[in-house]
Amino acid sequence: MEFVHTSVFPELAVDMLNCRPGGVYVDCTLGGGGHARRILERIQPGGKLIGIDQDIEAINYCRKNLTGYDAELILIQTNFVSLKEVVNEMVDGIIFDLGVSSPQLDQAERGFSYMQDAPLDMRMNRNNNLTAKE
Repeated sequence: MEFVHTSVFPELAVDMLNCRPGGVYVDCTLGGGGHARRILERIQPGGKLIGIDQDIEAINYCRKNLTGYDAELILIQTNFVSLKEVVNEMVDGIIFDLGVSSPQLDQAERGFSYMQDAPLDMRMNRNNNLTAKE
């Protein structure tokens, strides 16, 4: 799947983080990597970005497409409610872009949209057993 999603006001959001080279930042809703890409550009050289998303398709897309930066990128598949468990170091900034991503709405089989006739699924993490219908 091509995880095409346009972040809302990405420059403004990342400006508010005050990113600096060598800093440590967390993107708690990685999605298509729109914010992450801008953070990576600003924290090089030597920075670290921890990207969290519960959707494995988002993680895989970012693993493939967020390359070539002089900064460490750590991708973790989990829900941001686990932030305290997965980030055990001081960080310089955290960003949340809450809501559903375009690819989740666009793919009928994901069951997020009322625009297409499909099973009511609505699982951000497809490994979860319980669907919205259940």
